[in-house]
Amino acid sequence: MTSSDGIKTQLKIKDLCGRSTVTRQDGKKVYRVIIKHWDKVDRIEVDFGNLTIASVSFLDEAVGQLALRYTRNEFASKIKLCRITHRDKRLLNDIITSRYRQRRKKNRI
Repeated sequence: MTSSDGIKTQLKIKDLCGRSTVTRQDGKKVYRVIIKHWDKVDRIEVDFGNLTIASVSFLDEAVGQLALRYTRNEFASKIKLCRITHRDKRLLNDIITSRYRQRRKKNRI
C-alpha cells in the first residue's frame, strides 16, 4: 500500500512486494514508487514491517540505487526507513556507503 497526504508518502514493503523481497526485480518495484513520489512530497517513509529481507540484491535495488542519483543530504532529508530489522539496517548502510563511494569515483573520472 502506498498512501500520500501531499507532505509525505508511506510505502509498505509487504503491500508492494508481499513476501517477494529477494531479487532485483522485487526491489525495483519499491524503487519505482520512490522515484514516482520523490518530487511530489517532502518525506518518503519506507515501512519494512519488521520483515527480515537480508537480500543485498533487493535492498540495493530498492534503496541503494538512490545513492547514485541523490546526494547524502537529499537522501537523508527525504527517506525515512521504518520498522527495518537491525540486520537489514546494517546491510543497507553498507550498501549505501558503497554506492556513494562508487558515485564519488565516477565523478572524479
